[in-house]
Amino acid sequence: MTDKEAKKFYNSKEWKKKREDILERDRYECQDCKKRLEEAARKGIRLYGKEAKIWKAEQVHHKIELKERPDLGLDDKNLTSLCAKCHNIRHGREPMQFVKKRKKKLLTEEKW
Repeated sequence: MTDKEAKKFYNSKEWKKKREDILERDRYECQDCKKRLEEAARKGIRLYGKEAKIWKAEQVHHKIELKERPDLGLDDKNLTSLCAKCHNIRHGREPMQFVKKRKKKLLTEEKW
């Protein structure tokens, strides 16, 4: 699958519907964060701070890459919900790379 074909896939109605279905299936919880907490609890390890919570999943990850197996592109078993940090880790990117930056609101509006 080429980059152009992948882009067309990700812009399709079928993908957008499937993506929403998978996020709902996983209750918008990052499955890697959830697994990390379950493993820590099983091992009796206490996590702290940001590591001790399940982050909101905003991305759906193909376990087997879309470009490698386009036939699995809409297969529920091949899809999982992840937060941006865990998704970047899965792809070998810096954890905070490609995270949407939110605009900070000013406390007061400048009037001069």
